Amino acid sequence: MKKIPIYIPDHEVNFGVGKLLFLLLILSKSTKKEGIFTLDRIAQFEFISKHPILLNRLLDNKDKNFLTLTNAEKYSIEAIFPNRGQLFDFTRIKLLLNILLSFGFIDIKTSEDFQILYIINEDGKNMADKLETAYFQRLEKVLIQMKPILNMSHSKINSIIQNYL
Repeated sequence: MKKIPIYIPDHEVNFGVGKLLFLLLILSKSTKKEGIFTLDRIAQFEFISKHPILLNRLLDNKDKNFLTLTNAEKYSIEAIFPNRGQLFDFTRIKLLLNILLSFGFIDIKTSEDFQILYIINEDGKNMADKLETAYFQRLEKVLIQMKPILNMSHSKINSIIQNYL
């Protein structure tokens, strides 16, 4: 009996780079201060963007409008049983950030409290604007709905996520 190959797009490098670049583009537009994305914050928001059902729980906590979810976002195996390891394993995110840095799509700054911040630059914005597939159109809707939770603390978001998991 032959095994059917399973292709998981999240593990494809170009897809991951595009998704991360798009995340930085959309969510950076909504902040007044530059540089809110540390490594752990990027991992957290990337996880939430992958699990929009979780986003609705966070929006409920802020009394904001919910995102209309597709059946796949509600009933897929990954939606029902999210992999919490993605919140704490930064290896993949570091790899993707290194690729974005090497292509000159993001810049790094150090905050006053010595945290490393990742900021999309003009080249990155131009590249992210070219991402126009149906997936990225849906991702844009999800990311726009995430804007109200940008001012929530990392620990507050984590506590809500942990209650869900």
